[in-house]
Amino acid sequence: MKKIKELQNRKKLNEGRNFGIGFSILNKIKSKFETYLPFTACRDYFNDFIFVEDRKKGIGTAHGYNHKVLNCFKRKRYFYLGVNTLHYNTSGTWESKEKALDILLVNYKNLERILNLFEEKIGITSKSKIITDEDVLIIKAPIYWTKSTPLISAYTLIIRCFFNADGTFVLNEENLLNHKPFIYGDRYFSSICCDFYKNIGLIDYTKIDYEKCKVDQKSWSTVHNFGIQGLINAIKKCEKDNLDV
Repeated sequence: MKKIKELQNRKKLNEGRNFGIGFSILNKIKSKFETYLPFTACRDYFNDFIFVEDRKKGIGTAHGYNHKVLNCFKRKRYFYLGVNTLHYNTSGTWESKEKALDILLVNYKNLERILNLFEEKIGITSKSKIITDEDVLIIKAPIYWTKSTPLISAYTLIIRCFFNADGTFVLNEENLLNHKPFIYGDRYFSSICCDFYKNIGLIDYTKIDYEKCKVDQKSWSTVHNFGIQGLINAIKKCEKDNLDV
């Protein structure tokens, strides 16, 4: 019996990435789970979710999704993330879905190890723990990853790019750059994961100055697009202009 009850309709979302590895933040109710938002392959919706939960104020509708404050992270040490594989949203099948799902379910311990290596590098004592549920991974993740939009963005991007990495993977800049994600088009994003890694200890990812990074709370579009890549781009611009983030 499946442990996750999906309460929302993905068809309402106008996704940017509309196939591949899908995610949803989950509400744990005893031994079962319910989705807080539709499983989606577009990670930008989690920027909306995290920003609204942090600021306690809505930003409006972003590409079919309008998150309302739930206070679901209040006084929590962990949160739950569902991970699966998704066909195209409106029509058509992703031919590699079953192959990706097989890797996701068989290789989850290696993915867990990679997430834990990042957490060790960051210096947080709590660690991600993965369990499987038929065709979905459920990750019990440290609440640290919900402390800013770049953090949830980096976390989901690491999963998307490295769920196929084997047990010999060593966490360093060279391997992050040279790894080949399952989806060919994700190869560029390995460099974003590397940028995140390189800035651990240099940037406090839990204390992002959204205003200085030109993220307007009244503009859902700037929030929606401000993940880890948005932060890295803001950092590079500030460095060019001799400013601090």
